[in-house]
Amino acid sequence: MADSDATIIDRFWSRVSETPDRTAIMYKADGKYHSVNWRDHGKTVESLSAALIKHGLQPDDKVGILSGNRQHWTWADLAILSARCVTVPVYPTLGAEEVSYVLEHSDVTAVFVENARQLEKISTPSSTNPGKLKLVVIMDGAPSNAEPLLEIKSWDDFLKEGADCLSEIGDQVRQRRENIDPESVATIVYTSGTTGLPKGVMLLHRNIYSVLGAMSDMVDFNEDDLALSFLPLAHVYERVGGQFLSTYLGIPFAYAESMEQVANNLQEVRPTFLNAVPRFYEKVYARVQGQIRQMPPAQQGFVRWAIALGKRATKQKMEAKHDTSILDQLYKAELRIADRLVFRKIRERFGGRLRMMTSGAAPLANDVHIFFEALGMPIVEGYGLTETSAPLCVNKPSDNHFKTVGRPLAGVEVKLNPDGELLVKGPNVFKGYYKNEEATAAAFEDGWFKTGDIARIDEQGYITITDRKKDIIITAGGKHVAPQFIENLFKDEPLINHVIAYGDRRKYITGLITLNPDGLKSFAASKSLSYKDIKELCQNPTVRKEIERVVHDKNQNLARFQRIKKFVILDKELTIEDNDLTPTLKVKRKVVTEKYRKELDELYEAEDLEAQETAEVDA
Repeated sequence: MADSDATIIDRFWSRVSETPDRTAIMYKADGKYHSVNWRDHGKTVESLSAALIKHGLQPDDKVGILSGNRQHWTWADLAILSARCVTVPVYPTLGAEEVSYVLEHSDVTAVFVENARQLEKISTPSSTNPGKLKLVVIMDGAPSNAEPLLEIKSWDDFLKEGADCLSEIGDQVRQRRENIDPESVATIVYTSGTTGLPKGVMLLHRNIYSVLGAMSDMVDFNEDDLALSFLPLAHVYERVGGQFLSTYLGIPFAYAESMEQVANNLQEVRPTFLNAVPRFYEKVYARVQGQIRQMPPAQQGFVRWAIALGKRATKQKMEAKHDTSILDQLYKAELRIADRLVFRKIRERFGGRLRMMTSGAAPLANDVHIFFEALGMPIVEGYGLTETSAPLCVNKPSDNHFKTVGRPLAGVEVKLNPDGELLVKGPNVFKGYYKNEEATAAAFEDGWFKTGDIARIDEQGYITITDRKKDIIITAGGKHVAPQFIENLFKDEPLINHVIAYGDRRKYITGLITLNPDGLKSFAASKSLSYKDIKELCQNPTVRKEIERVVHDKNQNLARFQRIKKFVILDKELTIEDNDLTPTLKVKRKVVTEKYRKELDELYEAEDLEAQETAEVDA
């Protein structure tokens, strides 16, 4: 377990002094990955920390980071915390209005921005509204026209400035980082949210460190481990479970170039550890299925046999629990062939060394989960919120219970409200919402944090999340319908990206469906469909008929009142840029249903008209 008086900054500087020559981070530049050892990692952080102090930043001052994932993000974060300031991450996908809201509401006095495009999102102070923001450091490029009330400096100049003043204020810089109170606020993370204005979650140094200690005790990490990062560092999932956990454990932390380059970076870096969200795994699964469909019949048949064998063996091992000796003998020879000719080739696409992958932020389709387990790339599901410093529970690789999010971390207590809402108490639970006492009070009940999620807890303590409390649909007939339960049935369908169930106060359930471009192209090829673009293909009658078949099949798993009676196929994907998804790819349900309200209303119009005509006749 973690030392209750320690912080991640203590751990960072211990790494710098104890293992100076080992690799700390890796980043790609000029076509290849470069390694930075702990000594040089520390020098950069110390110089940046000194520069912040030289510019007048005081303990507890707020400093923003508005950037995508890169080594500069980590350097800035560790420097801010080392200066006893508070980091305020800002998603680079946010628009100017949302960025300005976060920076102004959090009282940010300085901000690190990625480039000129991100700089444009920041409101320029004026004599009538000066604000608290005084300093901007731009990571890429040179400062543009200087603003009289805003000092803008380049990364290189700011770094040099800090290095040059260390001889003068070095003692002060070291004292700052050595006197961090674990009970002080380390970061204010604004929840992306699915509706309304974001709230600033105040996480203490103690909150973060408690999670790191508990997580490190659950997995047997070693010196050969390496993590690849591609989820947004602005979210606690990757920042705590990736950046900070790698620092805590002393394992290299590599940055993917972009989401589009993850496949290439996996093969270049060859990580052993990876954090991802279900959509990542589901897209990989759909892509593999699409590629299989395009193989010659004989090869296709062999690959399908291998995957079916792997899934069957995995399912039976799960059912047999610890007594797998007979199963090992039964499948040993066949699995060896399947592994050598199929599974190993798929693993090599991920670098060939992955031994643990995590999944969070949403439920993972069970079929997809079993697929990766069969390949020899186990995924452990966990669950948490920004307010709980990311994971509050997680499965262990050595005791992985599918369809659950594991058991609570050490020191974390959980219980259920009468309505099934999961309540949490522990050292990982946040201090409160910044400048929002009303929301803070509403978030707790007798000292327990209300997660807003409906859950089940089995006799062994394993937790299953069934739905969001606020997302529950109540039909016109008074039936309570959990939309995620319906939507999760479609997660393993290669043709489908998203299904959004709808029907609050309506007679029946309808749905919005978006299609997977890769799966769609593969399906079109198998049916010899001609089309000019994806939009046209989405509305193709053959595609529509196939989706109708899938919906009909899935409906057989549901009670009548839960079934999707009608649906609309959208001709475009849901994206973060269009405000349809949160940065962790969760659907903003209310935003999306409002955007497509006209299409949804039309699904009920015929029924409403028929009811009206019947009423008139009866009258």
